[in-house]
Amino acid sequence: MNEFLESIPPQILDKSVNIDLEIKSSNCLEAVKDALEKTVLSGGKRLRPMLTYLMADFFNAHDKNDVTICARAIEMVHAASLAHDDVIDNATQRRGNPSINVEASNKKAVLAGDYLLADVILSLSQIGSVKILQTMSQVIQELAIGEWIQSDALESRIYSKEVIEKIAFHKTASVMGWCCWSGAYVGLEDEDLANKAARFGHLIGIAFQMIDDTLDFSDGESLKDAHLDLEANLVNSVIYDYLDKNPLKMDAYQKGEDLKDIVELDQVHPNVENIKREANALIEEANDILHEIRTSLLERGFNEERLKETIKPLELIGGFILNRKS
Repeated sequence: MNEFLESIPPQILDKSVNIDLEIKSSNCLEAVKDALEKTVLSGGKRLRPMLTYLMADFFNAHDKNDVTICARAIEMVHAASLAHDDVIDNATQRRGNPSINVEASNKKAVLAGDYLLADVILSLSQIGSVKILQTMSQVIQELAIGEWIQSDALESRIYSKEVIEKIAFHKTASVMGWCCWSGAYVGLEDEDLANKAARFGHLIGIAFQMIDDTLDFSDGESLKDAHLDLEANLVNSVIYDYLDKNPLKMDAYQKGEDLKDIVELDQVHPNVENIKREANALIEEANDILHEIRTSLLERGFNEERLKETIKPLELIGGFILNRKS
């Protein structure tokens, strides 16, 4: 993890960590601002803005104001999704503090999330690119679809590898894909290269979600609370791998038994390792795409020495994801 953070140019690290998430609109109620700033806009790793800046730097564009607008927008979308998720999940805490639905109410949490999404579209309109607005709108659609698919699966108890992958793509990878797409597109309006950058983001996003799933079973190692998905009766990639390899337990789950009564924690380690291997394979595929982009940028006359510097944190972000503890 330290190697990744040390590879990030100080100015990008500073801009990412200290990105201005204050709502500027004069028509926003102080109560809405207050609720958001105390909850979903507070804390977090700011990995999404960081990824946007890093890809823009790779495309020699991190100093462009449009990149900052995009970096802020994607963090706002992430925050809006957290506000909505807290309502859907009946959450009580977010990052160690009362969640927004507790701080305000379910109704106000939904309205605050909606306000953030509107703020995102308004801010992105400053760039003057219909393409950027279209792709962001698609991301917001993807997040809603992901939550819908997850809700359907939770109610029906019918899961497959494809369903698990769809949920990870829609809820996590779509956002990281846009971070990379926007950083590349603002830097060089080449749709082919921007789409390759998006694919890089999609792959590391799915890997990110897979590792997040493994942290649910990392007793004593993870900084996250253990077994949250298990307690919520939510099938993640590790639990699905366990059930898929134990048909009788899958049958018991589909007949209505709770996961916490089915899953034997001392038997889950092989499934955790399976998912880690899958995540590692995705990171390797992502890095292959990254080097394809580098070759294309060299052909377009980009400075080779600068590309060596700017590609490094993007190469290392995979290791950061694979080894994270929270």
